[in-house]
Amino acid sequence: MARYHRHFGLERDPFLDTADPFFYCELGALAKARTRLSASVDASRGMTVVLGEPGTGKTSLCAALEQELLSDDAIVLGKILDPTFASDTEFLVAVGKVFGLALPPRSSAALKNALKNFLFESAILEKRTLVLIIDEAQNLSDANLEALRMLLNYQVPAKKLLNILLFGQSELALRIEARGNLADRVDGWLRLDRLDDGMASALLDYRLTRAGLPPGRAIFSPEAREVLIRAAAGLPRRLTMLAHIAMEEAADRSAPLVLEDHVRSALFARGIELPATPPPAASGAHGSQPHESFFARLFRRFATK
Repeated sequence: MARYHRHFGLERDPFLDTADPFFYCELGALAKARTRLSASVDASRGMTVVLGEPGTGKTSLCAALEQELLSDDAIVLGKILDPTFASDTEFLVAVGKVFGLALPPRSSAALKNALKNFLFESAILEKRTLVLIIDEAQNLSDANLEALRMLLNYQVPAKKLLNILLFGQSELALRIEARGNLADRVDGWLRLDRLDDGMASALLDYRLTRAGLPPGRAIFSPEAREVLIRAAAGLPRRLTMLAHIAMEEAADRSAPLVLEDHVRSALFARGIELPATPPPAASGAHGSQPHESFFARLFRRFATK
């Protein structure tokens, strides 16, 4: 059976549920976040934390940044996708592994010393920039957060020897802030909010264009687009998932255009109820989210860093 995108004359599937940098679109806070992350790495300033609820684009941002960093031969990149480790020694062994080190399971102190020697050799003698990316960082245990603090102690006057980029959900900020000696080592706090309707529409257009949609041609009817954007509630992951299902539904019915009925079928298939009224528009990089008073205080605290 032909893939649904071919039914609409597209060259690629525009709404695969993967963090493909080919379809990465920097909208709203994403552009600012990527610039800040790159600047922090360039200056070797230590740790930057990216926060956002599920589906706001953290993984896509992480994949795009990873592609950028890998293009620089002076950067050594290590990545941990799910930091659920039973102990700090297990975590430190994993950190060594992503940088190509085969560290035997020893005491925490011995592992930290081995990593310190590696960091000094790579960052100082070889003049390379080391970057550790941790996705789903809210899963880090307290012991592992303490291990990160210790790794951030390794520095020379001009720079940190290890750059740490944490991507996680909002509760990560609460846990870091509770550890004042770790919070003080955070170079920057970045938060990804939900898209407003205009940005959601722009994301749809960008992905369709990248997939080969000719200029001036539409795939979604205006009514289908309005329902799709409203149902997505500003979450890029939900937007692309529903668009994918709606296009499949339209292709299965041999329809030349995705109609509102196809979108509603996608909602039914996923058990998603359409909001009675459109959700409030996002207000930018620090829009309305749970713990807003905490975030306001947090961003004020580090605004001058």
